[in-house]
Amino acid sequence: MLKDGFSSHKYSDILDHLKENGFLSIEDVNKLLKEYTTTKKITFDCITKEKSLIVSEALIDNYHRTKSN
Repeated sequence: MLKDGFSSHKYSDILDHLKENGFLSIEDVNKLLKEYTTTKKITFDCITKEKSLIVSEALIDNYHRTKSN
């Protein structure tokens, strides 16, 4: 999902990366960011289960990448 070498400390950058690589639509990103700014929590209630798994995996992968730097 995340291209080699990509990592970020910003949730919005990770979502944009997934959008640019065809995993999320602009609508998905907007919904997720709106949920995050409203609740101050990362939630996936506003997207499909399949897409929520993609975002979850990307966040976990990104976490490991940022921790290893």
